[in-house]
This record gives sequence, structure tokens and C-alpha cells, in this order.
Amino acid sequence: MVRRASLGGLARWLGVAATCGMFVVLVMGATVTNTGSEHGCGRSWPLCHGQFIPQMAVSTMIEFSHRAVVGVESALIIGLAILAVVAHWRRQEVRFLASLMVVFLFLQAGLGAWAVMQPQSAAALALHFGVSLIAFASVLLMTVLLFEIDDRDMLSTRPLSHRYRALVWAVTGYSYVVVYLGAYVRHSDADQACTGWPLCNGAVIPRFHDKVGAVFIHRTAAGLLFFVVLGLFLWSSRMRENRPDLFVGSACALIFVILQALSGALVVWTRMDLFSALAHAALVALMFGSLTYICMHVTPPRASTVRQEDPSIPRTGTRQEPAGASR
Repeated sequence: MVRRASLGGLARWLGVAATCGMFVVLVMGATVTNTGSEHGCGRSWPLCHGQFIPQMAVSTMIEFSHRAVVGVESALIIGLAILAVVAHWRRQEVRFLASLMVVFLFLQAGLGAWAVMQPQSAAALALHFGVSLIAFASVLLMTVLLFEIDDRDMLSTRPLSHRYRALVWAVTGYSYVVVYLGAYVRHSDADQACTGWPLCNGAVIPRFHDKVGAVFIHRTAAGLLFFVVLGLFLWSSRMRENRPDLFVGSACALIFVILQALSGALVVWTRMDLFSALAHAALVALMFGSLTYICMHVTPPRASTVRQEDPSIPRTGTRQEPAGASR
């Protein structure tokens, strides 16, 4: 028991390191995209220009450092998955998140290698960012779960409206669509198709020519996202005393949605300044992470998991005999 507790403590701090590392990987990936350094290592992978340590141009340094950090992060994620499962092997949500982390780690790496070795469409490149987002969220949720694991059952088993749960999952799914549209706009080089913000080329509804349509659809979808997240926050605030976790998660999501919108405006006003583009990508990740945190907290733990953690809880469908009852 002591050994398992010590492994759990080590897993928590490894989770902090892996979460920070995954955030850095996501921002560095955005740096590669926004500096046009995708082919800084040519068409070779995992080597760079066919060498383990290549000669460094600026684009090569950006791409090579991104790959190096991904390698370190991969070791952290695999180590976290193993430690978390060993320390909490009875928890189904721990096993699920561990599998999700590893699967999306390799899927992200595979898509990155594919993009290097073969030319990709904007739709495929946008999918790469979406996969990276899920990879980040899975590591974040694992870390949060490891720190909250003693309190999770108490909060997650409190009564909760089915409509609220449905809204949480719907808003999170919709946010992923909005993020994908934004990544598609970036990879199709349509960022500057709409000059000005919030108007597009000086009009509320612009003429749809060239790449204006994609930008306008993304902006409209992002505006709607603000209102649905605001609605989620207002509903959560009514449950603040009973479910403070949902209130905190929805408040964070609302803050990051607002900051994300402002950073998007900054991207337009600065004509794709690197700092504003990276800030936008970072805020997108934090916003999505906040929403997935709420998803985890509206999903009650399985009764079998709770019983395994606390043997005093009777099994469903069985009758407790009173003390001293004859058999």
C-alpha cells in the first residue's frame, strides 16, 4: 500500500511535467507552422536532412528542436501512463486516459511524419492540430485526476441534470469543430482574406470570393461558441454550492474563450504577427482543456470502481444483512 501511494505521488508530479511539456509541444508545433518551418528538415523523418544532428539554419533549428522536445515528451507520457495505471490500476478512468494518451501520442507523431514525407492538404494538416489538442487534453485530464482522485467520487456522484451533461458534451464537441475550422483557415493561408475585425472587409456579411468564405464561417462559428460557453457558465453558476468543480471549469472556459477571441482579433490587426499567432494557439488549447475538464467531472465513476476503492459500499443488486442476522 505504501509503495503504491509513493508511486501515485510520483505519477502526480510526472503528470505536471508531462502536461507542461505537452503544452510546449503544441506551441512549438504552432511555431513551426507560423514560421513556415515545416520542411526545415527536408523530407526526412525521424532524421533531419538525413542526419542525427544537422547543420542549423533558422527553419532547421525550429523544426529540429520541435522534434527533440516531442521525443522527450513521448518518454514522459509513456512513463506517466505506466505509473498511473500501476498506482491506480482499479480505476477505469485512469486506464482509459492512459490508453488515450499513448494512442494520441503515436497518432500525433505519425501524422507529423506523414506531413513531412508527403505533401498534405490543408484539411489533413488541420487534423494534425486537432489530434495534438486531444493529446494535450488527455495528459491534462490524467494529471488533474491524479491530484483529485480522493475527492472525485464524492463530487461526481452528486445529482446532476441529464440536460446539463448533454450540454457539456455538445459544447465541447462544437468547440472542437470551431478549432478545426480555425486550423483549416491557417493551413489554407486564408488568414488575411478578411481584413479588419470584427467586420470582414468592412462588411457584416462580405462577398464570398476566394478564401473569404472559410474565414467568415470560422468567425461566425467562434462568435456562437462564446454564447454557448456563456450559457454553460450561467447554468454552472446556479450549481456553484453543490458542484464548485463545474463552476470553476466553466469560468475558466469562458475566460479562455474571451481571450481566444481577442487574440484572434490581434492576429488580424497585426497581420499574423508570430507572438499573436502563438498566443491564439495556446489559448485554444487552454479553452479546450477547460471544457474537457468539465466533461470528466460530469461523467460519474462506475459503481464497480467506487466499490473497489471502498469495500464498505455494497454491490448493486445485493441486500445488506443486518448485523447479527442468522444465515
